[in-house]
Amino acid sequence: MPFINTKTTVTLSDTKKEALTAEIIGITRECLGKRENWVMTGFEDNASLSFQGSTTDAAYVEVKTFGTPSPAGAGQMTAKLCAALSSALSIPADRIYIAYYPTNAWGWNGSNL
Repeated sequence: MPFINTKTTVTLSDTKKEALTAEIIGITRECLGKRENWVMTGFEDNASLSFQGSTTDAAYVEVKTFGTPSPAGAGQMTAKLCAALSSALSIPADRIYIAYYPTNAWGWNGSNL
């Protein structure tokens, strides 16, 4: 049940969002073992982000998961997300933050899992 939401200063076309969604789904499957039909992605482009006193292009990613990912899985996912976003958006990895928010309460289809 992960929701991966990406905020970035970069403008994203629908095509870029679709390509990133496919890549994020693959990364989530590989690193967290979640199937495609349970992954939700969101994109907020043209965001006003400042990091280290600079408004140079940056990204902030929230990974919300049902349950807590293993440290190894989260570490692997961070590396792969940074590489994917850096490549697709031309943002250096040191300007990308990724935050993990595990929860044991997740609602879907009118009830909680």
